[in-house]
Amino acid sequence: MKKSMACFLSLVSVAALACGVYAADDATLYPVTLTFDPAVIQDVEVTGVGIKGEFLFYESNMDGVTGETGMADGVEKYYPPSEYRAGLASIGGLYYEEMELNADGIYEITFELPAGVYPYQFVINPELGPEDEQMAWSNVTTKDGTKHGFIDMRGSLMMGDKAETNRFIQDPNNLPVAPTVSGSQSNSELIVGTCEESARTPIDDPAKKGILSYQSYVDIDGVVRSAGVYLPAGYDKTKTYPLIIVSHGGGGNEVDWFSQGQLNNIMDNLIAQGRTREAIVVTPNNTVYDWDFDKIAANIEECLLPYLETVYNISEDIHDRAFCGLSMGSMTTLHMFYHYSERYDYFGAFSGGIAPGNESFSLDDPHIREVKLLIGSAEEDMAYNYRDIGVPTTIDALKEAEVPYEPYFVTGSHDWFCWPAMFEYFAENFLWK
Repeated sequence: MKKSMACFLSLVSVAALACGVYAADDATLYPVTLTFDPAVIQDVEVTGVGIKGEFLFYESNMDGVTGETGMADGVEKYYPPSEYRAGLASIGGLYYEEMELNADGIYEITFELPAGVYPYQFVINPELGPEDEQMAWSNVTTKDGTKHGFIDMRGSLMMGDKAETNRFIQDPNNLPVAPTVSGSQSNSELIVGTCEESARTPIDDPAKKGILSYQSYVDIDGVVRSAGVYLPAGYDKTKTYPLIIVSHGGGGNEVDWFSQGQLNNIMDNLIAQGRTREAIVVTPNNTVYDWDFDKIAANIEECLLPYLETVYNISEDIHDRAFCGLSMGSMTTLHMFYHYSERYDYFGAFSGGIAPGNESFSLDDPHIREVKLLIGSAEEDMAYNYRDIGVPTTIDALKEAEVPYEPYFVTGSHDWFCWPAMFEYFAENFLWK
């Protein structure tokens, strides 16, 4: 089913629709037009513009989302937006397509997309080449299904905004929010669909929209750092609220979960629909500690939390406290689970493990058998491996030691389609039970 378009941003058009419920087999598509004015680029002649973003889909082998059926079987084919059909799932990986120059001298492209959030960038004066084995993360899939790299990608990255070819820029009309010194974001985020189709989309009622801010505090090194803080709509300083601490992954920062993960939208929608309790959500920046888990834990327990407790009315009951994270943040979560389980009652490990052989692995704390752990990954997730940081290895170790846990798996890969879905389940079906 195709829905009509309405203005999304000044030069980004996407369908707008009143919230409604659709059958799972109803392929609701929204025509989305993205545009780029070459006049934005002043220092080089623009001869072409392309778009690269996470607009790929695949056929899942999973049987539901709570088991491991079909895990890591490999993707047989990546489907571009033009080949989307009901039943396909979004997956991380870059799709590339050239944009057309219209009669007004503006580059434009139109996709038909299902509801969701899609990261993307524009490529100025693109030059595709063969698939790049050394920089595989930068390879793109084109409309004909072939993979390519960008010619002189390394040189273009070093030149940055001075590059004459393959210059990668955010959408000037849809810039990501990065309100802190350390919170930079590389992609624009295209939000498609309605709040009923995806909890990642903004809630309709402004009165039910929570407050997102970034608070400064002095960290374990005596340095002023920023942490994201979400307060539920109607926050009342005379009430106490549960706390959820959420960690980003490797190379990330305190803005990631709210920019790429749309965590504030997820909380707004779940709270408004009565699917989770009102809670304060905090996102620290753990990259600055080079993933020293002991130091991260000390900073959170000795600096960040004491500061937050002077500003916000956070419940002191451990049954009202949760910790979760993605990838390296999932490993951080497991470190906290193994060593600080007396401080939180709920843990969510998304796409990362700590198993025997890793120095943080420990079953010495008796509290780990009294608290609750959700652990899992996406179907095509690189974290689904049998290393000491793999999810299945960690599950096997927990099972053997008879440590309680709940597995949860979703479609996608090691990407921002997986982690918001895992958090949504965590907040609705696991927390506060």
